Amino acid sequence: MTVLEGLNPAQTKAVQTSTGPLLILAGAGSGKTKTLTHRIAYLIEQEQVWPSQILAVTFTNKAAKEMRHRLGVLLGESGDRRDFMPWMGTFHSICVRLLRMDGHAIGVARNFVIYDEDDRQALIKQVVKQLSIGNKDMKASQVSSTISNAKNQMQSPEEFSAGAHYPFQKNVGLIYARYEALRKEAGALDFDDLLLDGVRLIRDAPHIRDKWRAHFKHILIDEYQDTNAAQYQLVKLLVNKHQNICVVGDDWQSIYSWRGADFTNILNFERDFPGAQVVKLEQNYRSTGSILDAAQAVISKNTQRSDKKLWTAEGAGSPVQVHGVYDEAEEARLVADRISAQAQIGARGYGDFAVLYRTNALSYTLERAFLQMRIPYQIVGG
Repeated sequence: MTVLEGLNPAQTKAVQTSTGPLLILAGAGSGKTKTLTHRIAYLIEQEQVWPSQILAVTFTNKAAKEMRHRLGVLLGESGDRRDFMPWMGTFHSICVRLLRMDGHAIGVARNFVIYDEDDRQALIKQVVKQLSIGNKDMKASQVSSTISNAKNQMQSPEEFSAGAHYPFQKNVGLIYARYEALRKEAGALDFDDLLLDGVRLIRDAPHIRDKWRAHFKHILIDEYQDTNAAQYQLVKLLVNKHQNICVVGDDWQSIYSWRGADFTNILNFERDFPGAQVVKLEQNYRSTGSILDAAQAVISKNTQRSDKKLWTAEGAGSPVQVHGVYDEAEEARLVADRISAQAQIGARGYGDFAVLYRTNALSYTLERAFLQMRIPYQIVGG
């Protein structure tokens, strides 16, 4: 198949706009991954860019694996080859590669150890004990989360302590400083350090920055609305004078502010890269018109947002129904009643229904209602 086959006009424009900064505002269900994959294939096939010269950042390893596989199909390559699209991956995996190769320029040894969350919490507990801080109110998970947020905002222990006003924050400042000293002594980096030291490497070592700016001819970033301060800095540092950067995302779908993500990064893209072209993917392939209209009515109340209008060729579909209920028990009974009624008249089988709930704690009342009405169910994901 050709790289433009099966694309709608907006997707085609996004694929063929191959020079300069490009913002792709991709609404939910608008074929974002398809567009990004075909764009990379277009750069390789039509613009003669080497795969190794394309930096493609995805939000998860799973997304990178899927995109690499799709790209392999498009280009007749094996998407499983390790040397195919070597610079496609998450921010963390890309920073690991950069630091293994050039981290010595800022004093990071090539054989550094990577601490996972369990390692980090174990070290925090050790520090709390060393500093004789009453650990009743200093849960390792809470301290770890606070330190992680500080690192994602690129705050050093000194900067964090300077802004600490409450006892918990002041204690975290002390723990953070000691934690960093012990971590460095062990020759280890935690997940947040991978980003921080990745930024430090490109920012503070000009010869390394010039090397990678020259190497990466094109930079593509997926889920740009979910980038945090460190990731945003890294992207800006790696963009060269040609500014061949393409970011894809949707501020309407930003949900990671609690993890340091800043949706204004995508809203400010045109300010950061003057002259940027903007392509909106507004045709939705996933939902009915009624669902899109309901979502539009909600999101339109946001004071800070991009301007899009999602539409579908699939028709209006059934109206969206909203039910106000007294509590979670009544909610569970309503769900069970609706499923049971549909099953009894043969309109649908039990396997045709999925129930989504916000937290795992809500499964209890739903399970109780299903058991009372003898509705078979399966919990997915624990």
